[in-house]
Amino acid sequence: MAGEEIARACPSTYLSSRASAFFCAGAIKLFGSKEQQDQYINAILNGDKVGAFAYSEEQAGTDIAGITTVAKKEGNKWILNGKKDIVVNAPIADVFVVLAYSDKNAGKDKGMSMFILDKSASGMSIGTPIETLGLRGCPIASVLMNGCAAELLGKEPGKGHEELEKLLSIGAIGIAALCVGIGRACMEGANAYAKTRMAFGKRIGVFQDVGFRLADMFTYNDLGRMLALRAAWGINQSEKNAPLLSACAKLFASEAVTKIVNWGMQIFAGHGYLSGSDIERYYRDAKFGEICEGTSEMQRAFISKYDLERMA
Repeated sequence: MAGEEIARACPSTYLSSRASAFFCAGAIKLFGSKEQQDQYINAILNGDKVGAFAYSEEQAGTDIAGITTVAKKEGNKWILNGKKDIVVNAPIADVFVVLAYSDKNAGKDKGMSMFILDKSASGMSIGTPIETLGLRGCPIASVLMNGCAAELLGKEPGKGHEELEKLLSIGAIGIAALCVGIGRACMEGANAYAKTRMAFGKRIGVFQDVGFRLADMFTYNDLGRMLALRAAWGINQSEKNAPLLSACAKLFASEAVTKIVNWGMQIFAGHGYLSGSDIERYYRDAKFGEICEGTSEMQRAFISKYDLERMA
């Protein structure tokens, strides 16, 4: 609910705060030791430190087994080598949670681990901030690690892939909230415009085509919100099918918002196509939901696999 409100005002701010408070601090809360929790969580939640989560790479997004970042234990330390290419908050982060292979031979299920890496670590460098189609206020850059000393998240290596899947499953609800927030802002803007814009001597909102579009926008957005809240409830209640509900919420809300902003653009017409207009920004921002943290195709694959197993 908080995510929707923030995303309604500024989706970029929401993504940045989510990367810090949910992905970084959340990973430490869920999987870290008591000492790690005491050291980092309050500092991140209070804004004294900014967190980031570095897991995907140029050749390893959906296929996370393809990551090449490795961690080697030397004495009591782990040494990281590799590159993460799209890391939200990288230009401003103080602490990073990094996914790497701790035992390549064990494969992704048993060979990956998460590590806590401080920005001051020797051998670490942050790339030039990356420009994106939308969400341009969100700081993004690559992270290069060349012999960086890091701390294992938790006390037992080999659980990184399992931990990542849990984070992404819960995180799918956060992306649904992002999409609902953008959809709500677009819907409210289009509704206000339809009440004031005149054509043929009438406000355009009284024309059936415009009214029907506004009705569809409200319906799609409300359904996305309800699916997200249902999934959040399932996670809080530890329901067995909570990951399925999360996937459904992300799939529907992300595809719904692309429809909503497209309809909004039609209502604003040429004025919406102008660079710098709110609707133009919503149009660019909305697409992110369908391709981030598990594409729509991946959500469908997961949902259909569950259905086939259930029906068997």
